[in-house]
Amino acid sequence: MKQNPQMITGSWDDITLVCGNTHDEPVNMVLQEGPSSLFYACPKYHRENRSEGERGCNNRLSIDDFLKALAPLHEKIIEAELQDERLQLTNYEWKDRKSTLYKVLKHEGNQLTISVYNKKAVNTYP
Repeated sequence: MKQNPQMITGSWDDITLVCGNTHDEPVNMVLQEGPSSLFYACPKYHRENRSEGERGCNNRLSIDDFLKALAPLHEKIIEAELQDERLQLTNYEWKDRKSTLYKVLKHEGNQLTISVYNKKAVNTYP
């Protein structure tokens, strides 16, 4: 089956992305405006969002990569619906071609909380 990540974009409000880097508490990623497009980023990148001595976090995800990341989920959801199955995605893990790691932390109804860990971005320093 050909993957079409555009088919799931109506569900953006049902998806919460959290930073998969090591933080004491879960940190929701936020949309930021880049030079050419929007992207999701860990707010802990900015000093005002960190506690004293806490290191900045470069974890980020482009909108394009976000859409591509949803493709495996979309395929699983469609497959389950076609077989009239109820799908539970909690703890489902995958990585993309750039080795960004994803994990569904919580799946309740239509709501998904997904951890994102972009190793390449996290390992770069401003």
